[in-house]
Amino acid sequence: MLREIITSITTPCPQYVRRMEYLYQAIALRGRYRRRRAGWQPHLDKTKEFILAAAVKCRKQDKVMVLGSGLLLDVPIEALAEMFREVVLVDVVHLPEVHKRIKQYKNVRTLQGDITNVAEKLYWNVQQGQNELPLSEPSIPEADPNTSLVISLNILSQLSTIPQDYVRKKLPEHDEETIAAWCDQIHEAHYQALRALSSEVCLIADHEYVYKNKERNVIEQGSTVGRVILPEPDASWWWEIAPLGSASRHSSKELHVGAWHLR
Repeated sequence: MLREIITSITTPCPQYVRRMEYLYQAIALRGRYRRRRAGWQPHLDKTKEFILAAAVKCRKQDKVMVLGSGLLLDVPIEALAEMFREVVLVDVVHLPEVHKRIKQYKNVRTLQGDITNVAEKLYWNVQQGQNELPLSEPSIPEADPNTSLVISLNILSQLSTIPQDYVRKKLPEHDEETIAAWCDQIHEAHYQALRALSSEVCLIADHEYVYKNKERNVIEQGSTVGRVILPEPDASWWWEIAPLGSASRHSSKELHVGAWHLR
């Protein structure tokens, strides 16, 4: 608990990141990983393998951008630093331990920002007494002609999670159908922004969830990306994100993860 408090105090971030609980969730993710490390490791390893395969296919190895770099759990940072002239880690918040880890790499740096361009607008709408749900106009900062590879790393389904929770809490007048449609727009906008890039693109994302009971029978399943239609993945696997007894005594949760070369 003390470590979490210290991290919260010592992590610099914009007001909306702290107030909307992006920082809180990043710290919580670290705790979940520590508790579920064994079950998560196969997913993390497969993610790294796919990234490295995509990196090798690049015709040039100039700049690589990792969207959703997080705690670097699923980023083969050492290999990318060796392969590319520059590595840019993009996320809405970077914990101090990330900055500490990358100090050894002179060509690796962080870039803070919300690539959906939704969260800060939503936060200030609420602060100003407005109930408008801003549409996503995604930007991928610094994606330029020198960019060899852009990696969207396990974030597609997560882009709307914190914003929609914030809407439910602060703007309860919006019904679930409206919120769902808004989330669909956020997911679709990110996917189309990736497709519009001229660089090589690697997309890794969960797109389906499954709950299983104690007997390992499926009791619920559905999409994690709403109505976004994705092509057949180049690779796929299952990630046991919450084993039986961790989040619920009665069920486990697994995510179906896909990986795509979009260029």
